[in-house]
Amino acid sequence: MKLSNEQGQAVYYNIVTKGGQIRFIVQAASGQTIPGRDREKLKSRTFSQGYQAEAFLKRLGYTTSLY
Repeated sequence: MKLSNEQGQAVYYNIVTKGGQIRFIVQAASGQTIPGRDREKLKSRTFSQGYQAEAFLKRLGYTTSLY
């Protein structure tokens, strides 16, 4: 699913199986970066729980879905 914020930045939010377990991945689009746990710049973040990924996206303002 592709999400964007008010500044026009976009991320992809996917649910995948990694190591036999379900993981939630947020990946930056088009050369952007997203903040990591210690505010380092990352291209993607992996979460083990869906509510963690949803809270992360909400905190950064990624709410608008693009089709």
